[in-house]
Amino acid sequence: MKRKSPYTVAVTAFGPYREYSYNNSSAVLAGLPDHIPQKHKPPINILKYPHEINCIYTELLSLAPQLWNGKRSVYEPVSASTKPLEIDLMIHIGMHPDDDVWFFEKRARREKYELPGDDGKFLPKEALKGQPEKLHVDFDVDDIATRVRRSIPDDITVKPSSDAGLYFCELISYLSLAILDERKEFGRVVFLHVPKLREVESIERGIKVATALITECINSLPGDYKKTSRPI
Repeated sequence: MKRKSPYTVAVTAFGPYREYSYNNSSAVLAGLPDHIPQKHKPPINILKYPHEINCIYTELLSLAPQLWNGKRSVYEPVSASTKPLEIDLMIHIGMHPDDDVWFFEKRARREKYELPGDDGKFLPKEALKGQPEKLHVDFDVDDIATRVRRSIPDDITVKPSSDAGLYFCELISYLSLAILDERKEFGRVVFLHVPKLREVESIERGIKVATALITECINSLPGDYKKTSRPI
């Protein structure tokens, strides 16, 4: 049976960190549409996490489960809805130091987070104990990157990546994927790395890339992703 109800996509972004007084990921998130219409398919509703995420390990460890706890108030604080929130896709956005490439991250690692957070504190040693060494996105990210390239201007460079940097960008991906891995669900999490350029044109490009990424991921979901832990 074809799905008729809208899809729900949750999107997060980071705030300033380390030597950067800004983070383009927040600007890209703010510029995303609230809805993406689709021809002959259900529309896509976008839920934007309303706070810039800080690069503080204890805060991130606490936040990740909240993002998946099924409460709409996490994304819409004024919402009085008690209906469980079903998230079809999670997109985390962060900034990398390169100038003009958008990366789709394919995996996240458990260990070697050796840099301190912005509060000067390190990732607690026991925080990820017992978790898998690596967790992979269950989408075919290479194929999605190819399809995204076809739907955006030719002068935008999009690449799949297997190295998210072993800092907060990679850690939030790992934490989200770990939640779905524990539930035995399809790993429907993608991290989008946007470049550091602050020009309006760069932000607009990032919005186009993120919108295309969301659309292609949604259209790549298996029919019953909550019972599909890995592609067959």
